[in-house]
Amino acid sequence: MALTWPASLRPSEMTWGIVNNSRAFTSTLSNAQQIVGYPGAYWQCTLTFGLLTRAQERELSSFLGRLDGMFGTFNMPAFTRRRTLSVGSLNVVSGNAQARSMVLAGAAPSSAIFSSGDYITVAGEMFEVTDPAASSAQGQVTVMLNKRIRKTLTAGAAVEYLNPYSEMRMTSDTWSMSVRPVVANGSYQFREAF
Repeated sequence: MALTWPASLRPSEMTWGIVNNSRAFTSTLSNAQQIVGYPGAYWQCTLTFGLLTRAQERELSSFLGRLDGMFGTFNMPAFTRRRTLSVGSLNVVSGNAQARSMVLAGAAPSSAIFSSGDYITVAGEMFEVTDPAASSAQGQVTVMLNKRIRKTLTAGAAVEYLNPYSEMRMTSDTWSMSVRPVVANGSYQFREAF
């Protein structure tokens, strides 16, 4: 069971992105390339905490301790991509494995639902919306995604778009922080867990 990220801990800096799973084959004669894309793209991030108070240091230290290195997982909130405007109670109609789009239902009819760059989470897997998406008169919307769906999504699965998150784990079993008389700081790397 994934832990919940402590709401009081906000990084002072965050590096966030995708690791795609492509392979390049380069000709030794002409240097021409063929690129093959495979499923398995994942999110990665580095969180930097510049100035932690003693209370925040203790909270972060105990949270990292509960993760037990790479073994445990947690739901990393998308700090900068939260939404306040509700567009309905969205759920999955279809989302096939290896597809780069999914169909959702439950949206407000004939409305703009997503903008490019919005994040959504389904069953712990977070996606970025790559194209603006509007709903049909029946409240269905087709959403284009930044990465392939890893496994077929269950019809009816809830879609989190107001507070999206990605299920993550540490990239190493080792972590530490710099502790000074009044404050502490540290930087930690995580990757999507699957």
